[in-house]
Amino acid sequence: MHYNIKIILIVFILLSCDNKGNKNYNSPRIVSKLKITSPSYNEVFKKGDSIKIEVSSNSKTNKLIESIFYLGNDSVKFLNTLNISSNELIRYGRHNFSLVSKFDDGSTEKINKSFLLYPKNKPTEKSYTIVKILPHDPNTYTQGLLLDQNDFLESSGQYGKSFIRRINSKNGKIINEIKIDKNLFAEGITTYENKLYMLSWKSNKGLIFNKNNFKIIDEIEYNTEGWGLSTYKDNLVMSDGSEKLYFRDPITFNIKKIIEVYDNNGKVENINELESIKGKIYCNIYGKDIILIIDPDTGLVESRINLNNLFKRENYNDKVDVLNGIAYNKDNNSIIVTGKWWPSMYELKIN
Repeated sequence: MHYNIKIILIVFILLSCDNKGNKNYNSPRIVSKLKITSPSYNEVFKKGDSIKIEVSSNSKTNKLIESIFYLGNDSVKFLNTLNISSNELIRYGRHNFSLVSKFDDGSTEKINKSFLLYPKNKPTEKSYTIVKILPHDPNTYTQGLLLDQNDFLESSGQYGKSFIRRINSKNGKIINEIKIDKNLFAEGITTYENKLYMLSWKSNKGLIFNKNNFKIIDEIEYNTEGWGLSTYKDNLVMSDGSEKLYFRDPITFNIKKIIEVYDNNGKVENINELESIKGKIYCNIYGKDIILIIDPDTGLVESRINLNNLFKRENYNDKVDVLNGIAYNKDNNSIIVTGKWWPSMYELKIN
């Protein structure tokens, strides 16, 4: 008896499904009374453009009586059309906004949308002069590089092979070294006060060391991949391989602000190693022999340094990988750059 009921139910369901395909259903949808005619979704504006916000009523019976535009902490009341100067916007990249409109029947509707702000001008090109060439361990898969007390601090990646070293910058001798847990792929490093911070690639975890003896004193957590790390004023700046830079509190590691890095062509992804120099953020782009100079307030790529001819790969027979590693020499006002498995480091004067 139970078996027959199941058969009947199955047949009924199948017939119902079949009938559904032949019927012309006008499903009851809630039609929005608010229509945004401008800007279109993710519309691109260049710095200096006027951004037109335009709304209207979709309803034949309800009249639009007021609209409010919300962007960040700012709001502006208008009716149908509002023009905003993009020069008033500080940061480049995606800008999320909301529109709330009121109708004469007392109802309100809210729509969230976004637009993109690009720089108008191309980054300037900077040249360089090689000051000197320094030796570099060709077995080091460089992830982070900086100068501390006239020593290099360098992190090397790869699972089961990651380490951090303190190296004498004059003779290249290793002063101290710590092997990293085999489950962590070491990434960018930076110092803050007497601490050394290290990111890992995909483990959502970093380590904090005493920078003098490499003793682990704490851990940090984050929700993205870990790529580059640097210290900017009282912030730690972190990259995750996207176009974003995260400014974090060095004590709590909480995010204080996020900027998006853009040039005149759009967002710049694969941001890797970072170095803070004279109020700007210098960065490597994974897979490219260039260094970008970024405004930390706006995300603007101000300049680029083309290093395509720095290391002649065709003249080197051993394994070699991409350019990565930027250290700032304050005494000489120069940078030291290298790459993963590169046999040399290069001290450069930026012209």
